[in-house]
Amino acid sequence: MKLFNKYNRINVVTSILIFLGGCIAFYFVLDYVLVKQLDEALETEQAEIIQFAEKHNSLPEIINTNDQQIYFSAVTAPVLHKRYISQKDWNSHEKVEEWMRKLIFGITLDGKNYQVSILKSQEQKKDFLKLLVMIAAGMIAMILLAGYIINRVVLKRLWQPFYHSIRQISAYDLQKQQLLDLPATKVDEFTLLNSNLKQMASKVEADYHTLKEFTGNAAHEMQTPLAVIAAHTESLIQDETVLKNHHAAIATIDNAAKRLSRLNQSLLLLAKIENRRFELNEKVEWKSLIAQRLQALGDLIAVQQLQVTFNAVPVTTVFHQHLADILITNLLGNAIRYNVEGGSIEIHLNDTALTIGNTSLLPALDKTKIFNRFYRHPSTKADGNGLGLSIVQQICNEAGYTLNYQYANSRHVFSILYHNKQ
Repeated sequence: MKLFNKYNRINVVTSILIFLGGCIAFYFVLDYVLVKQLDEALETEQAEIIQFAEKHNSLPEIINTNDQQIYFSAVTAPVLHKRYISQKDWNSHEKVEEWMRKLIFGITLDGKNYQVSILKSQEQKKDFLKLLVMIAAGMIAMILLAGYIINRVVLKRLWQPFYHSIRQISAYDLQKQQLLDLPATKVDEFTLLNSNLKQMASKVEADYHTLKEFTGNAAHEMQTPLAVIAAHTESLIQDETVLKNHHAAIATIDNAAKRLSRLNQSLLLLAKIENRRFELNEKVEWKSLIAQRLQALGDLIAVQQLQVTFNAVPVTTVFHQHLADILITNLLGNAIRYNVEGGSIEIHLNDTALTIGNTSLLPALDKTKIFNRFYRHPSTKADGNGLGLSIVQQICNEAGYTLNYQYANSRHVFSILYHNKQ
C-alpha cells in the first residue's frame, strides 16, 4: 500500500471517529440544554401558579394550548417535593400521544392539598434536535469530502518530487555514465534525500570507474608476463631432455598459462566493451555468420556426434562484426562444450530473434546468476573461466539487444531479441 493511501485511510477513519464522537456529544449536550430550557419554562409557570394562589387563595383558570397543559388534582397528603419527568403522555389538545416534559409539585389552599401537573410538549425540541443533527452531519460529510479531495490534490502534488526522483533512480545506468538529475524541491526532507542520493551516486561512480580502470590496467599489464611465460614454456617443450624429465610439470604450466591468457583476453574484451571502444556502425549478416561459425566448429561437432538443426532467414542488423562473431562463438561453444555425446543443437533465426538450444546433462541454471562474471554451475567442466555468458550479455547490452535464458525438456535455450534490424 502506498504511503499516500495509508495516510489517507488513517486520516479519514480518524476524522470519522472524531466527528461521530463529536456528534454524539453534541446531541446529548444540546438535548440537556433544551430540557433545561423546558424546565425553566415549567418553573416559571409554577411560580405564576403559586403567586396567583397566594394572592387570590384559589386555583387559576386553566387554558391549555398545543404545547402546554396544566392539571389540578386533589390529594389526601401534601406533595412535598417537585419532580421532573419525561414520558409519553396524552395531548388532549392535539388528540395524540407524544413525548412531554412534566413538572409535578404540590399546593395547599384552605387546608386542601392539590397536586399540580404542568406538561410541555418535547416534539419541537426533538424536531429541532433532528434538524441540528442533520445539519451537523451534512457539514461533517462536506468537511470530510473536502479534506479528502484537498489531501489527494495537495499531497499528490507535494509527493511529485519524490516520485520523480524514484523514476530517475530507476532509469539510472551506471555503465552509461549518465548524470543523476534529481529535481530541486522546497521540501526539506526531499532536498535531503536528493542530496544524499547524489552523493551516493557520485561515490558509486567513482568506485566503479576505479574498479574498471584497475581491471583494464591489470589485464593489459598481464599480457607481457603471459607472453614471456608462453615463450619460455614453448622453449622447454622443444628441449627433449627437459621435456622427458619434467613432462607433467611443463604440461601443467602450459595449460595454466593458456587458461590465464584466455581469462586475460576475456577481461580485456569486457573492459573494451564497457568503455565503448567498439563503434556499432557495421552491417552484420547473421545467417552467413552463423554458418561460418558452424563450419569452423565442425570438427568439435563431429567428435561429439552432435546433430545440428539450423533454420534461418536472412537477417541483417547494424552492429559490429567482431562483437557479433564473439557472441555467436561463445553461444555455440557453450552449446557444444556442455552437450552430451549424440545430443543435438537447434538454431533458429527469424526477423525478431536468434535462438540457440542444446541438450545437456546439466540441470537448469540459476537465472539470477547465470550472466554474472565467473559464475559456473558446480557440475560444469573445469576448462571454462565463467566469463563467456557475461561477455555475451555485455555485448547484447551494448547493442540494445535482449538476452533471455530458458530451460525446458532438458534443453538450455538462449534467445537474443534484436531491435535495430535494417
